[in-house]
Amino acid sequence: MISQTLSSVDLAGMEPKFNLQPVAQATRIQTIDILRGVALLGILLMNIPAFGLTEASVQELIRGPHGGNYWLKTLIYILFENKMRALFSMLFGAGIILFLAKSRTGSGMAAPELFIRRQLWLIVFGLINALVLLWHYDILFDYGIVGIFLFPFKRLSAKALVLCAVVVGLIYSGKYYWDFAEQKQKYEKYQKVVAFEKKLKAVKPANKKVKLTDDQKEDKETWEGMVKSKKYDKKADKATILAMRSDYVTVWNHLLPQIQRMEAPFFYQFGLWDMVSMMLLGMALFKWGFFSNKLTTSQYALLAVGGLLIGQTMAWLSLPSHELKIIDYSKFISTSILPLDDVLMPFERAFSGIGWASLILLLYRSGIAQWLWKGLSAVGQMAFTNYLMQSVLCTLFFYGYGLGYYGDLKFYQLYFVVAEIWLIQLVFSVAWLQFFRFGPLEWLWRSLTYGERQPMRLTQPATPKTSILA
Repeated sequence: MISQTLSSVDLAGMEPKFNLQPVAQATRIQTIDILRGVALLGILLMNIPAFGLTEASVQELIRGPHGGNYWLKTLIYILFENKMRALFSMLFGAGIILFLAKSRTGSGMAAPELFIRRQLWLIVFGLINALVLLWHYDILFDYGIVGIFLFPFKRLSAKALVLCAVVVGLIYSGKYYWDFAEQKQKYEKYQKVVAFEKKLKAVKPANKKVKLTDDQKEDKETWEGMVKSKKYDKKADKATILAMRSDYVTVWNHLLPQIQRMEAPFFYQFGLWDMVSMMLLGMALFKWGFFSNKLTTSQYALLAVGGLLIGQTMAWLSLPSHELKIIDYSKFISTSILPLDDVLMPFERAFSGIGWASLILLLYRSGIAQWLWKGLSAVGQMAFTNYLMQSVLCTLFFYGYGLGYYGDLKFYQLYFVVAEIWLIQLVFSVAWLQFFRFGPLEWLWRSLTYGERQPMRLTQPATPKTSILA
């Protein structure tokens, strides 16, 4: 087994102790950095369509003829959709335990207080990513909030954390089923109005216009408006492309409603439960030594096969539900017993995330492609910088105040951009860490959290000296 550097962590009792200062290079867990790097690069596979194409045009791949772009999208949906973000969330949960395992600083500041400051600054960076860099699917803001609620859970045992994760996952599924049931009620009300109209026309065929009550009109208009909003609107699609190819202010005004919807109502209704379940699971996995390469090879092999087999089977089973919802929403509501893709999502992601992580750790143990693990470790060590770098590179490439390629590329061409960004981030991360302790934004985040300017260059002394916050 490849030896680990974090010898001060007792993974059996899982109450590790540290002096409260930023993690030094010598005490990092390389496998966590590698997995974080894989998850970070993998997230771009799902994010790139939202950067470069309208949601309506991507959905048209499902409604239209099933060519190469459709099969590429389907492959990504089954293998990676939400799975990489699930793994990223699990690792964030593991990071909560790592941070809170520290005792206190020389100034006497307790770890929970520093952790709250760390999360509050993450919320600020998330708002910058969403409202300044204009990435409307930002997760930093959400992670900042969720982390504050989760830090008391570090005292729970691994089994208790898994139980909590399952309960929260069931809440997520239940909320989507509740929403589905409400839509079903609206559809049934609409059907009653349609049946009433047909009955009156059959009795009095001369009456071309049937008079409805206000409630009946509302029931009919509500459903028809909802169905219309889910159909492809070529005019609206062109308007979106035109807005996204415009100047910064126009793009900002166009994206603001979506940013507000994602960071507020969607987060509190659904996103919160999704992230909490994965982070709790990540905390449990860390306590079992999963992320730090402590399991046996046979255990990782079993988890890789079992996790991917179960997770990918769930993804395949949920695909028809996912596509029918886009192709014919009325048929989806009227014929489905439950929204299978939404109900299975937290469990599909959990099994697949564990499966992918186990497979990566098995490959890492094999000792092959050491240059690749070094690159992925560097990307993971600078995940905060690289996540925001993806926002900068993609918005400048696609949006109108940059190169203006929004809506201009075919679906498959987006992944040439992904490959280029991966190469840039791998090379940049490795080169940067040859001279510096942290990524540039990791350094800023740590300095703001600790209230002291952290040493940046590898040749600098490790003890922070200069206070930058009163």
